Amino acid sequence: MNKKILTFITFSLLAFSNYATQKTIFGMSPDTIIVTYNYPRICPQNNDFKLKANGQEVFVYQTSAEPFAAFSGSGTVHIEVETAKPNQNIGISPKKLGIVPKFDGNKIIFDLPSGTNVALVIESKPILFIYANKIAENIPLPSDKGVYYFHAGQVYEVGELRLKDNETLYIEGGAVIRGCVRATSAKNVRIGGFGVLDGGYYSKGGNRRTIVFEDCKNSIIEDITIIEPTSWMIVLGISQNITVRNVKEIGTVSSTDGCDIVGSKKIRIENCIFRNGDDCIAVKSLDLRSHGSATLDFTSDVEDVEITGCTFVSYIGGTALEIGHELRTSSIRNIRFTNCDILGVHGFGGIFGIHNADHATVSDVLYENIRVEHYYNKLIDLKVIKSMWGKDQERGQIRNVVFRNIDVTKSIYNSGYSMSLIGGYDSTHTTENILFENFRLNGMKVTNADQLELYVKQAKEIKFN
Repeated sequence: MNKKILTFITFSLLAFSNYATQKTIFGMSPDTIIVTYNYPRICPQNNDFKLKANGQEVFVYQTSAEPFAAFSGSGTVHIEVETAKPNQNIGISPKKLGIVPKFDGNKIIFDLPSGTNVALVIESKPILFIYANKIAENIPLPSDKGVYYFHAGQVYEVGELRLKDNETLYIEGGAVIRGCVRATSAKNVRIGGFGVLDGGYYSKGGNRRTIVFEDCKNSIIEDITIIEPTSWMIVLGISQNITVRNVKEIGTVSSTDGCDIVGSKKIRIENCIFRNGDDCIAVKSLDLRSHGSATLDFTSDVEDVEITGCTFVSYIGGTALEIGHELRTSSIRNIRFTNCDILGVHGFGGIFGIHNADHATVSDVLYENIRVEHYYNKLIDLKVIKSMWGKDQERGQIRNVVFRNIDVTKSIYNSGYSMSLIGGYDSTHTTENILFENFRLNGMKVTNADQLELYVKQAKEIKFN
């Protein structure tokens, strides 16, 4: 970071104290607290919605994709959303929460537990994402060693910000920093706070991945909201023991993957909500140095990855839960997707995808307790293939994939247009041992391939239990 940026940050630290530009309101009961965020006046405000949390106005931030409203609270928060001509065709997702709104004129009313992220879907209107954060904990002091603290009420153009061992980037709720973040061969790095990381700094050229950790260990990315990316949003390359927690993403253009886990081990993605223009989660192994976002080779085995408690929406053409296409290593194993909600996959994408376009053996993959609210093209798409994304001459394998306790909602648009695919490349590069256990379509248990509209090529031991 250059001297000019450091000088600006130093001035900001002197000018503001912690939470000085946020507003704390005691809510409807003594046990409820609401913290609203004071965004800079330059931030675009959505005009379709007005939102109140326990009677307090909450800024509705307009991105180039969808609007969002964020605040912090404790206990259960009473939400009122006012919008012109609301109709009764309204849903709040994830549907597992069982939130049924009430109506009072132009107001949509419901209660939301703190620590919950939802999407308010109204026919003929943009989706409104509502992020009800819990009251912040583990807040660093601006004066702490190794802390880059960005205060609410300001926009900071940082360009590329590089973090080193034991450093923290903290973006206070209501602060917006524009640029990208990099950490190379670093340990104990933290990115946190309820503020906004705006990748649109690079929208006029020089596309950059928003956050890249390469060869990092024992680090965390939590709570922030990432918007306006020009490419992949979070990249974890040849890293170990990394947690991504309660991160919110709103991606617009194609190629805005949510989190790419590339050649990494011991990765946990938990309680996040991603709206992406491409894959929401992508497990890969490839060298990204030629793409300008990496200085190290990320071609390595992937092992022990868990994605849990997350909510995903994919637009344009991505897959919600993807392994592939680039798998230029020997082994991709022990990948677990558990307790997640897929709100929708649009365009030509799919829900469950393994696309092995290189020589890796993909094995021991678990999809468990997954709820799918909408899809159109492909539900399951597991294939060993040769594609434009692969470089290896040798083909790979797919082994031991389990689908357990999966609930899929089908619509009138699925029949005749949606399908599932399971396939190998040839007789020696196959897909084998695929188990469906308590897989349900509209509540009906799947007991055979025809119910899935499943097409099979060079695949063995597909079982329905």
